[in-house]
Amino acid sequence: MNLKHLTTFLTLCKEKNFTRTAAILGLAQSGVTTHIKLLEEELGVRLFDRIGKTVSLTPEGQTLIPHARKMLALSEEISRLYQQSGRLTIGVTESVANYLFGDILKEYSVLYPDTEIFLKTLGNKDYCQMLSCGEIDLAVVLDVPIRHTSIRVLQKRKETIILAASSTHELAAKSHITIRELASCPFLLPPPDCPYRISFEQKLHAEGIRPKIALETDSVSMIKKSSLCGIGLGLLPEFAIRKELIYHMAEKINYISELNGISVYTQILMHQDKWISPDLEQFLAVAARHFI
Repeated sequence: MNLKHLTTFLTLCKEKNFTRTAAILGLAQSGVTTHIKLLEEELGVRLFDRIGKTVSLTPEGQTLIPHARKMLALSEEISRLYQQSGRLTIGVTESVANYLFGDILKEYSVLYPDTEIFLKTLGNKDYCQMLSCGEIDLAVVLDVPIRHTSIRVLQKRKETIILAASSTHELAAKSHITIRELASCPFLLPPPDCPYRISFEQKLHAEGIRPKIALETDSVSMIKKSSLCGIGLGLLPEFAIRKELIYHMAEKINYISELNGISVYTQILMHQDKWISPDLEQFLAVAARHFI
């Protein structure tokens, strides 16, 4: 049953006039006539008597009124239900959550305040399974390029991985650092399965260096704080310590220029069969502006 026809019916019940009904609904008068005719044909009854310019309800029309109101009210309730139920569950790796996701979330929350955002902190390799089983709608991760048959990469930006130290560290001001100097320093490293740690250690091992580990943690924030305290050289994404570099609270350690060749990307991932809801589409549009 066409809800527009029911709306026309109830308006005509109130106005008892085709011309006024047409004006209220923004229809031609012939449109009102057509709506009522189609509704009457569908129900197989006469809803109005038209005698001259007088329009009056038949008993069948009177019977329809409460049911028409219920149907329109239920339609509005369903529309409100889905308009107010915006919800996104997003998985983020720790470094992304702490240093990149805040700006995206801030802009999105201002533009779409009614959508609920639920964040889940991800381990290094669990997000493909979480996307596949629908536990999360999106994953925003720092990782090597993802190649998975069922996972789509929606946005990708290459990140720079650096060795950082306190500006007071003995190596901070040096333009060139020897292997011996580097080998004698303690390192602050992410876990062994971290993709950029794996690449970094491969480069060191190739030059005969086995790093001396002062701290191993999955917290990029802890690595940054520890490097600022002078505990050692922190291996971390440049975006995590950018402000401290600008204000010379920390310095890049100028060794192994090939660090810039470590292919690590911030990536937005989604399962290839995931339906892109309006909320999800809006979030992706906001996130794209931060991946320039």
